[in-house]
Amino acid sequence: MEKLKKTTQPLSNHQERLNPFLEQILIFIYKFRYLSRPQIQKLMNHKHHHTIMLWLNYLVSNKYLRKYIDSKYKIESAYFSLGTMARKYFLKTAEIQDINYPKLDRVWKENSYSESFKKHCMFLAHIYLSLLDLVKSVDEGKGKLHYFSNADLEGVEHMIYPLPDAYFTIEDKDGAIERYFLDVFYDYTRWGDMEKRVKQYLNYCNKQTWQLYMKHDFPKVILVCPKPISKNNLEEYIQKMYKEKGKRVAFYLSTKEEIRYQGMNSRTLHEVK
Repeated sequence: MEKLKKTTQPLSNHQERLNPFLEQILIFIYKFRYLSRPQIQKLMNHKHHHTIMLWLNYLVSNKYLRKYIDSKYKIESAYFSLGTMARKYFLKTAEIQDINYPKLDRVWKENSYSESFKKHCMFLAHIYLSLLDLVKSVDEGKGKLHYFSNADLEGVEHMIYPLPDAYFTIEDKDGAIERYFLDVFYDYTRWGDMEKRVKQYLNYCNKQTWQLYMKHDFPKVILVCPKPISKNNLEEYIQKMYKEKGKRVAFYLSTKEEIRYQGMNSRTLHEVK
């Protein structure tokens, strides 16, 4: 797996371990911050709804997880974030890799974030699950996905800032790797901020920071827009940048609706020419 250099350490290496299935649920929720029960079940690759609910109820009752109810939905209304005991567990379990320990303090505030932020996190989990399905079609299931969420990217040296929502790679059976940055704009993202994000990627590429320190070609950039109109406007803006400065960064655009109903794939990612 591709390695990204980080500089955080755990506080202790002694702690009684949870059942590995319970621990894996905590790791997934650390990675995505908020997950629904169906998403957790799919990530766990588990067939039985009842078993997943038993695990989740145990974690909630013991404060490893916090449970939320979305009153807008009559079915599958519950979703989850890390609780205070999960923070304590990660801090005292050094064997669990790729945890950014200072970021665990966010468990105290998870309840206070907006619904739009929580839904944003769960939409990113939807994209991840879609990518898992996508790589199954690469080389008859021999493709590999390496996915780094925003939480995973915290502390990575020489990374673009603000951090992308995700960085991921898809590797074929011969070891050829395609690299991608992913940003999903909020519904309320201003047009000027979308333009600014494009400029940030162009400047990051032009400075050669990634190419110099990561020793790889610059990744393709996927931008997911709230609506078709913002996607079309952003495409025109990027085309203008290409004419002025040349095409140094490959941008792919999509909309939330396309990805929500069709997944992330060649049909829903539109390259800016």
